[in-house]
Amino acid sequence: MTDAAMRIHDISIPLEAGVAVWPGDAAYAHEWTWKRSAGATVNVSQVRLSVHTGTHADAPLHFLDGGNAIDEEPLERYVGPARVLDLRGKPVICREDLGGIDLAATPRVLFRTDAWVDHQRFPESVPVMKSDVPEFLAKQGVFLVGLDVPSVDVLDSKELPVHHALAAHGISILESLALRAIPPGVYQLIALPLRLRGADGAPLRAILVEF
Repeated sequence: MTDAAMRIHDISIPLEAGVAVWPGDAAYAHEWTWKRSAGATVNVSQVRLSVHTGTHADAPLHFLDGGNAIDEEPLERYVGPARVLDLRGKPVICREDLGGIDLAATPRVLFRTDAWVDHQRFPESVPVMKSDVPEFLAKQGVFLVGLDVPSVDVLDSKELPVHHALAAHGISILESLALRAIPPGVYQLIALPLRLRGADGAPLRAILVEF
């Protein structure tokens, strides 16, 4: 297989000034520490951000005391065959929406909802999975779920039932993917979280490779 036959889709939200973050969380900031134009030998910059800014992985530690930190999660989950499913227009994701799709060969499933398209504004609501969907996915062999919204739970949830249900069935979570330009189908996913020791999540650069 040659590089000419490979197409890469970047499914990461750009990190830039004004990118929406969870209300009350740390805002993204990029600043210059040194600049050549000011006499420095090199240009060097710094960033400040929450680990849940933009496209990111949740670690179980995010919602479970004693759960794995992001650097303890197996990297194999974040690399390999993935299926993008078109679930636009569905405020609730049901088992019936996934019926008839064999997920055995694509244990990483990404839900395209198009429910959050302006990444400078935090959404007012997001689609969520019904309570029986995590178990259904696990029985299909799925061990990673990604969505194009900031949370797998309703935004005002205090109990985070979907987070807990996914973790209970051994399913890892990606949030805030950029899937608006991605047709449904099968791809190779590469979405490696930063190796942040002891952190509850991590930003990542997510891509889909199409052959």
